[in-house]
Amino acid sequence: MTTDTTLPAITILGLGPGSWDDVTIQARETLARAARENIPVYFRTLVHPTIEPLKGELPDLHIESFDDFYDESDDWENLYQSITETLCEAAARGPLVYAVPGHPLIGEYTVQLLLKRARERDLSTRIVAGLSFLEPVCAALEFDPFTLGAQIIDATELGSLAHEEIAGKLIPTTPLLIVQVYNRRVASAVKLALGECYPDDWPVKLVRAAGVESDEAVVEMPLYELDRNNLANHLCTLYVPPRAEMEAMRLPETLRYITMRLRREPDGCPWDRQQTHRSLARYAIEEAYEVAEAIEENDLEHLAEELGDLLLQVYLHAEIARQEGHFSIGDVLEHVNAKLIRRHPHVFGSVEVENAGQVVQNWEAIKRQEKIAAGQDVEAVSALDGVHLALPALLQAQEYQKRAARTGFEFSSLEEVLDKLSEELDELRAAGTPEEQKDEMGDVLFIVAKVARMLHIDAEEALRAANRKFKRRFQQMEALIRAEQREFASYSLEEWTLLWERAKQIV
Repeated sequence: MTTDTTLPAITILGLGPGSWDDVTIQARETLARAARENIPVYFRTLVHPTIEPLKGELPDLHIESFDDFYDESDDWENLYQSITETLCEAAARGPLVYAVPGHPLIGEYTVQLLLKRARERDLSTRIVAGLSFLEPVCAALEFDPFTLGAQIIDATELGSLAHEEIAGKLIPTTPLLIVQVYNRRVASAVKLALGECYPDDWPVKLVRAAGVESDEAVVEMPLYELDRNNLANHLCTLYVPPRAEMEAMRLPETLRYITMRLRREPDGCPWDRQQTHRSLARYAIEEAYEVAEAIEENDLEHLAEELGDLLLQVYLHAEIARQEGHFSIGDVLEHVNAKLIRRHPHVFGSVEVENAGQVVQNWEAIKRQEKIAAGQDVEAVSALDGVHLALPALLQAQEYQKRAARTGFEFSSLEEVLDKLSEELDELRAAGTPEEQKDEMGDVLFIVAKVARMLHIDAEEALRAANRKFKRRFQQMEALIRAEQREFASYSLEEWTLLWERAKQIV
């Protein structure tokens, strides 16, 4: 039997967590061969406890490192890319060893990049396993990450997340291990990121030099102190204990838990347990109107609150459906995510568009294909189908008009629409019975909506603005009347008119 002794272009070797005793036999043999055959060994960093014993064991080892790259770079992504490119260029000239702390495939982003680049460049690779940081860290914490469902994330990745991405990335109701907290700068970025999901005084544990007996330490501190000392270094892992399900208020999962708890038998809320899809329908409409009102008032703090109330309705309906065996919140999310991706091929695919008009055209074409795929006879579908009956009447009228216009049923000019409005007003004046007046008033309002649409005005929004303006001015009149200490009924029509003009000048 013969053994293949051909070296791959790149051997990726794990140095273990820090103690020379933890370096595997296979790793020692690989390094010894590199020394004998003058194969260069590139260390991601020489700031590691195994380096000095290694130099003593193998004084002829050809050592290179990327520590200078760390000193010169402020961008972790570019740093890792530079390391990877340097290794691939060197490997094209001859075999090399790339040595990293711990296990090459655990918490080593450069290794993932390197494997990808090597495949692209047809460079052969081999992994020499090492004891990872996880084992000694868990031993120091007396902690089983699998039983507790721990989340593990790289410190540099967490620190580079945009503000709005953090709540979606972290799961604060599970234990969290943040690895490679290299220095004080990284610790500061981690602290700021964690502040999105944890209180400032949340207790955390910084595990230093796990597995290195003389240096190993577990330092407990409140989160806000993480970067107020010089404890962070290249052998640090941060442990963040989980928050209770009812405490993680910025987490979508918390809302799911609360709605489930409200509906739970027998110790949930009696009112919530009685609700059905039908009984809750009116609340969804009410909450949607309150969202619109907050938008109209430009009250962003109120908008955040009202969006939460609307989201609660979504979760309540999903929980009712889950209990009845129909669907769950996961199905809701899957439907909307798949639909958004499917209907935005210009964002998530290769389709190119020049303007918003083309986006709308693509949207309608995709919807048509969806209906065909669902077995609907699209040729028999009315252009007005799909306009919801629960819409506000003015909004519904404009949506009907917009869809009808796509078929060619449209006035050719604003003047024609205004003439039609005059005609409808004449018919309203001539109406003799309450039923006729109601019918003609409907026609007037419909044409008013048409005039607004010809002027590119949202009729619903315009009327709401007029309502707000009337409310402000009338309330100002009430204030003027109270200041004059008179009874409302004592004012004549002429006095009301004068009050209205005064109110207009004030608000």
